[in-house]
Amino acid sequence: MTAPDSVSSPIFLASSAGPLCTRVRVPGKVILSGEHAVVYGAPALACAIQKYAFAEVTGSELNGVRLKIPEFGIDQQFSNVQLTHIAQQTQLRHQYFLNNACLLSQVVEKTEEFFAAAIGASGLVDLLPNQHGPSSGLTIELTMDLVAGGGMGSSAAMVAAMLAAAFKHLGRPLTSAELIYTTTQSEHWQHGRSSGLDPYVCVMGGLQQYQKGQKGKNGNGVRQIIKQPVQCFLVTTGKPLSSTGACVEAVKQQNFPLSLWDQFCVVQQNLRTAMCLNQYASMLEAIQANHQLLRHIGVVPGVVSEFITSIEAHDGAAKICGAGSVAGDHGGLVFAMGVDQSYLEQLSLSYGYGVQKMLPDLEGVFYFD
Repeated sequence: MTAPDSVSSPIFLASSAGPLCTRVRVPGKVILSGEHAVVYGAPALACAIQKYAFAEVTGSELNGVRLKIPEFGIDQQFSNVQLTHIAQQTQLRHQYFLNNACLLSQVVEKTEEFFAAAIGASGLVDLLPNQHGPSSGLTIELTMDLVAGGGMGSSAAMVAAMLAAAFKHLGRPLTSAELIYTTTQSEHWQHGRSSGLDPYVCVMGGLQQYQKGQKGKNGNGVRQIIKQPVQCFLVTTGKPLSSTGACVEAVKQQNFPLSLWDQFCVVQQNLRTAMCLNQYASMLEAIQANHQLLRHIGVVPGVVSEFITSIEAHDGAAKICGAGSVAGDHGGLVFAMGVDQSYLEQLSLSYGYGVQKMLPDLEGVFYFD
């Protein structure tokens, strides 16, 4: 079944007698080329999409933050002291991981603590009073229509939405650069050594060429002009069994030569050029080459690879859009183009996959008020 082409933003209703409400929307993203290679300094091409994380912030009489995330069954109150402590402990465990003293999975073991640590490490606590009373704390509710763990950058989008809304609610809105920086901190805890791509693209929106160490006005990206001459699709193959961090570590352990990452770089450049010049055949060729490179590093599950082979047999091209997986049959998102929509829907249905058109988001962080 094909998903709707566009997403309707939720309608927030606030009573005139109720507390002030701050609402923010942040898009997810897909990587069109350069996943994994971006960790090693190669450029990546990524695009924000019209799938979103939403944050709604209101005042509270309780000290600290009440965090509500229905998607994960979370409704928990954290005091200022708890937020600071959780952040410090999470940062300490991450340092242990960097020193090979603990596993990445031990850095953050509970979802609620991941978001609490992101709040505690952001400096938000410094803006909150330490005593109970009117508007002494915050209630933050997060929702999304992104696929968690599916290559859409859901964690970066949710953290960015949460922090953008909370700081704005307290009268200290973050700049784009500040929001990217604070969100990237939390991405390190999940991925080990995040390239920073997800926070950058989610915050800035649009089609971006991103490269570590390439400094621009707001970070390491350069916005590209979007030209989409043919329909592109996103296929949901299911949540990967292995996390992004586990995939990155598995690839690292293979100690591939630098020449391999140079090949990823060439493919990304070819795809970017083809998209800018509307060179359809070259786009397909670049995507197919990218898929073969991802297969080579072992992050494309066999079943997903078979699915992509069927697309190629019908003169199309496809590739995974995220870290992929080094275990199980699910590979997260797959980017596909060059095939008839009805054929792709039928093929996806036979595999139990979902399909939707890929619609770029050009705004990035959006404040409803």
